Amino acid sequence: MVIRDHREGKMLPHPFRRRWRRRRRSVATVTRPLLISTLGGVLALLGQLATALAAEAPRQSPAAIEHAAESFLRQALAAEYEHFEVSARGVDSRLSLEACDDTLEAFIPHGRDAARASTVGVRCTGSVPWTVYVRMEIEAQAKVAVAARLLRRGTVLRAGDLRLAERDVRRMHSDWFTDSESLIGLEVQRTLREGSPIRSRDVDQPLLIRRNDRIRIQGGSGGRVSITARGRALEDGREGERIRAENIDSGREVEGWVIDRGTIQIGPRP
Repeated sequence: MVIRDHREGKMLPHPFRRRWRRRRRSVATVTRPLLISTLGGVLALLGQLATALAAEAPRQSPAAIEHAAESFLRQALAAEYEHFEVSARGVDSRLSLEACDDTLEAFIPHGRDAARASTVGVRCTGSVPWTVYVRMEIEAQAKVAVAARLLRRGTVLRAGDLRLAERDVRRMHSDWFTDSESLIGLEVQRTLREGSPIRSRDVDQPLLIRRNDRIRIQGGSGGRVSITARGRALEDGREGERIRAENIDSGREVEGWVIDRGTIQIGPRP
């Protein structure tokens, strides 16, 4: 209902409508905080329920994780080393993982060598998957080739220059040789003290030609006519390497493959 103001011709709101509008605003002001408070209580209750359910779920034993890491690493090392010791440094007891409902799988991160693995990963691929990393202590002993005496640079190795000795390969920062026979005939690249392990960077094929050596330049191969000329080496060369040389008779520079001491061959690689 409205009341018309006959003096000005305007429609005026009924007093009851004003009261209803004020009441509706008052109800809304009271209801909104109540809903927010109620919703907050429900969320808190759900959080407590989830925590309680998680606490009731069985937890993964840290000892089982350590055992999986140690067993895996022992099996990997046994294929290469006769003597080794492996132990896990321990899993944080504060770590709370749901018990795995599948077999634990261990692995070495980044594909590293087992003897140099400082950590082993253990993962669960069950209904609740997870992965943890276990720090390991390893000592791996192996018989490796070492210098039997002081070996100076340029020495071509013979059987008497080498012997086998046990070393902790974890402390060796390069590869090593377990068979001394494979080193015989190689040339020492730097002076080695007695007892020093022989590593791949310490030896190389011996130089068959040295710079400025007088050499023989050989041309032709197979059933073709062989031509030989005198030459002078312009660089060092090992068997199978291609080097530059000067033909003394013509003064021309040529390239050839080192095939023997003091001899290179021009043409396709032999």
